[in-house]
Amino acid sequence: MKRFLAYMFSVAIILLCTLCSTDKGKLEDIETYMNERPDSALQVLQSIDISSLTINEVNHYHLLLAQAKDKCYIDETDDSIMLGVVDHYKSKSDFIKLFRAYYYLGRIQQNAGRDTDAMYSYTEAEQLLDHISDDYTKGLLYAQMGALNHRSLDFNKALAAFNKAYDYYNRAGKIGHINYTKLDIGNTYYALEDYPQAEITLKEVLSWASDNNDGGVYLDALEVLCLVYQAENDISSLHDLLNGGHFTDIKGTLIINTAKAYDAALNGNYSEAHRLLEASWALTQNSRDSCMIYHMAYIVSNEQGNYKMALDNYECLFNLQDSIVRAALQKPLQSIRNDYFETKSAYNEQLLQNNKYRLYIVIVISIFTILSLVLVYRRRMILKDNQISAYMELADELKVSLAVTNDKLIESASDKEHQDKLLKEMSEQITMLFSRQFALLDKLSNTYYETHGSSRDQDAIYHQVKNEIENLTTDKKHIAQLERIVNEYKGDVMTIIRSEMNNLNEMDYRLLCYLFAGFSAKAISVFTGDSTANIYMKKGRIKGKISRLSPEIASYILERLA
Repeated sequence: MKRFLAYMFSVAIILLCTLCSTDKGKLEDIETYMNERPDSALQVLQSIDISSLTINEVNHYHLLLAQAKDKCYIDETDDSIMLGVVDHYKSKSDFIKLFRAYYYLGRIQQNAGRDTDAMYSYTEAEQLLDHISDDYTKGLLYAQMGALNHRSLDFNKALAAFNKAYDYYNRAGKIGHINYTKLDIGNTYYALEDYPQAEITLKEVLSWASDNNDGGVYLDALEVLCLVYQAENDISSLHDLLNGGHFTDIKGTLIINTAKAYDAALNGNYSEAHRLLEASWALTQNSRDSCMIYHMAYIVSNEQGNYKMALDNYECLFNLQDSIVRAALQKPLQSIRNDYFETKSAYNEQLLQNNKYRLYIVIVISIFTILSLVLVYRRRMILKDNQISAYMELADELKVSLAVTNDKLIESASDKEHQDKLLKEMSEQITMLFSRQFALLDKLSNTYYETHGSSRDQDAIYHQVKNEIENLTTDKKHIAQLERIVNEYKGDVMTIIRSEMNNLNEMDYRLLCYLFAGFSAKAISVFTGDSTANIYMKKGRIKGKISRLSPEIASYILERLA
């Protein structure tokens, strides 16, 4: 209570002082307590009328506002204002404020998920370090560069950046930041499979967090240490960690759940392992979290001797990991740094040219620019053409899937003649339901190939197909009709599912309906806009839920889902 009163008193003093100063004076005052009281700084900044400020003060204001929001964990994603702030300080050659402007521009871009833009901004800031005497600020920069490299799977570059951040924090005497960075370093050692060094570093973090009662850092370090012991197959250390009282007040983190599932499986408690993994799905936030669950599900199933389930989980894991790695390798962040330095080098060479060659250079650059624009335009047209062609191929796949159902759809029928009859009837019903789409897709396909040279017509056709598919999949009446057809010819299977599995969402029900109707994964991807890999993954997850129903009901549903 005393600490709270002291805090409120200091805030009141700050606010009282700012009321007695000019807006320019407020900005200078805010600089003095920004690091210690960012929430107070933000409050004062939001009270300032910027219409009374000069252009220099306005830019200073926006720089401080970005800094205060970042320190208050308010994730801004719009970089338009900060881009202007960067340009302002570039024109003023104010290197200290320019450094900060580039840094907070990078933070905003990082919040928006634009990692390549963020790395470029951080690299620009890095070039100004000679003008910066504040080691704490330098540490902040390298900590973020390390985080970006880690996220792009460039762990060696991440480790180098984190070590620089650690050194600068150490010089600045920022004990808390030192240990946060140690946690990052330990996590990176784990990613590099240097498990002994990871364990040493993480135990140092645990010791500090325990002494300083920092529960957040303590939990993070414990989680990574769980992963280290799993990777090392150090069953004894993992079991001691999980049962040593560390997790008494901690419920349901993803890593802890999967670690406990691993421990339970190794001790023969497979039902508990599967229960923990199923509960973990509610804790996933991204594809990497899903990978963790699939990997552990593979290990548990393999340990249990259920090799079919192990293979299913491994296939889901493989497909998901492949998409993650592909995304990470689209534009390695190191190439951004290389591009940056190459650009800087070319620029400096141009500056060294004498007047005799300037005109020549301008002409050459102009010609090169024109040619580049032409090439870029042609490349864009080629990419667009490929995109349209790919979409039309998917549309053709849809037509095929609509016209012909899988011969395994009616396996529950008693004889071949009855199977054929039901198959034909169901196909006719579905064909009638989608007859308008048949005609439209045929028309659009013919028009597309007839006007292949017209980008405007191609774009129009592409958007028509896209809009038609979107209208089709959002039409509740149309979806209900398809579900009625499935129920009619599949023994009320959708009605049973909705009754027995009320924990599914509407998209899961819709996916099942498409599967029962006989649509291929490719056709379903056209309907849903989802990748075929994700469709297979979701199908596997739903089948797992179905298998936990009563044997009779599960068998009834799965026979029709085969």
